[in-house]
Amino acid sequence: MGFSGWDWAVFVAALIASLGTGLAAGWVARRRTVRGDAKGTAAEFLMGGRTLNPLVVALSTMVGAVSAITLLGNAAEMYAFGTQLWMNHFGIVLGFVFVHLVNLKVLYPLRITSVFTYIEGRFQSKALRSFTTVFTFLGTFLYLGLCAYTPSLAMQTLTGLPTWASIVIMGGICTFYSAWGGVRAVVYTDMLQVLVMVVGVVVILVTAVMEVGGLGRVWEVARQHGRVELWNVDPNPLQRHSLWLVTVQGYFLPLVLFGTGQAQVQRVCSVATWNKAVGAHYLNLAVLLTVVSCCNLMGIAIFAVYATCDPLATGAIQKADQIVPFYVMDRLSSLYGVAGLFMASLYAGGLSSVASSSSSFSSLTLPSSWPAGVVIGVAGMVSGLACTWVGGVFQAAQTILGTINAPLLGLFLLGMCCPFANKTGGAVGLGVSLAFNMWVCVGAMLFSPPPTTLPFSDEGCNSSTSFPSSSFPSTFSSFSSTNSPSSSSFVSYSTSLSSVSHSFFPSMESTFSSTFFSSSFSSSFLPSLTTTERPEEPHVFPLYLISYTLYPLIGVSITVLVGAFTSLISKPWTTEQAGRIYLHPTFYALQRRWERRGGPRNPPSASTQTLVPLEKF
Repeated sequence: MGFSGWDWAVFVAALIASLGTGLAAGWVARRRTVRGDAKGTAAEFLMGGRTLNPLVVALSTMVGAVSAITLLGNAAEMYAFGTQLWMNHFGIVLGFVFVHLVNLKVLYPLRITSVFTYIEGRFQSKALRSFTTVFTFLGTFLYLGLCAYTPSLAMQTLTGLPTWASIVIMGGICTFYSAWGGVRAVVYTDMLQVLVMVVGVVVILVTAVMEVGGLGRVWEVARQHGRVELWNVDPNPLQRHSLWLVTVQGYFLPLVLFGTGQAQVQRVCSVATWNKAVGAHYLNLAVLLTVVSCCNLMGIAIFAVYATCDPLATGAIQKADQIVPFYVMDRLSSLYGVAGLFMASLYAGGLSSVASSSSSFSSLTLPSSWPAGVVIGVAGMVSGLACTWVGGVFQAAQTILGTINAPLLGLFLLGMCCPFANKTGGAVGLGVSLAFNMWVCVGAMLFSPPPTTLPFSDEGCNSSTSFPSSSFPSTFSSFSSTNSPSSSSFVSYSTSLSSVSHSFFPSMESTFSSTFFSSSFSSSFLPSLTTTERPEEPHVFPLYLISYTLYPLIGVSITVLVGAFTSLISKPWTTEQAGRIYLHPTFYALQRRWERRGGPRNPPSASTQTLVPLEKF
């Protein structure tokens, strides 16, 4: 069993199609610019001339946030821990509405190419902008490595292709077309990659459901084995998931990804009008919920297939995150091209995330267009190669650097919703929140117990069951072996996949990424369900046991509260000082009404902050 010629043909065809689409879109982009027009060329490269199709933007925004980590991680979450996380969709919908009414309401009219331009303009501090840009870049650099490493390791497992070679191929393809055609090449290639990714997931989902006997039977088997949990209303914040906790997690997910994420905000601002941008935003929501639901259902369906003879119970796999590639090779490898389609869908997720980050961060780092794309793409390849050698240390570094996302979101909200906030308050709030998150992050990683999965059964296995090693390529041993650097990398990585895809600081996931908290934090919660009775754990500081779903809430709250308090005691700004264009209209009106109560505080001269500065390309 293994990769057949048909599988290679499907996989290679998908890669060629992605590269060809990117090159064609890049050629169109170059035809739209006038030779010698540096400003027009940069505008086309970075923003697609602000004329991108809303449908294409919606698909690109979604697939840039959904990587191979989501495809494997969400399925593994349902398989090992049950369906409670699925209820975060309620929070996601609320979060999208908030982003529309608050974040985009302020950022879209500015027509900026970089979200960090807002930080500089609102707080009138180049130092604060540089600080947030550098740390966001470092977090994204590490997340790019994770996005490239995830499908590359699966490729090594299924085919024996070295991980480093796969990373170089993936990085080379997306770097080439993103550097050639800019954001237009990226978004149109993303549209193709959405199709490949969805087809791959649907094929696996349909075959698993048919094998079990239909959706009703899948759900019944999952319910019988304790996988169905939707309405856990226990308010305990130390459990891993509950209805309240996953709603909070889902609410902050779009705020981080689509409200302040450079790649996603850049896409939405590339649409010609406000109404089209809003339409693209909500279309993105619909597609995102559909794709994530398919990934979740895929995990439940695969669990139902192995419900009475589970490969994790028999030792055929070592980690829950290995279940999808195991299922593909165990049950679908006899179908010509399906294994190749699976790998193509993983690569589509990885290519989209790496290309999106490369394109978006080109607007932050280098003033020229294609050299910036090349530099960022090469950085992503280097980061991916580092994953194969550093393993758990690399994951820990990615997790720690990912803690900037919630404090950074808090800084944006402080600037938009607190007109009196000054640069001192912004800097102090961000610094305190970063320090607190780092402390909790490291403490959780070092001292909290690991999570415990729901039980798996082998009662239906018999002597004729033969899927441990004989039904999987020999390279599968690399999933659990600890004798090589790349193997140990995956063992560490596989414990973090399921939360990277749906937590906040990969990532994305993301930065799930944007960079989000990886599920190295899985070890930081008290599990709500156990399979065996555990010995009494040593005392752990309760803050280290708090659910990872609350980290974004804590980080944002500290930034806003500390920043607001510091601003109030250190000469708060007026609306004229803050600049009307950087404030949400509702909060601007409220403070203006308050200021008028005491008479004019500033001379009536026009403030330069109320004018939109010319963009420098």
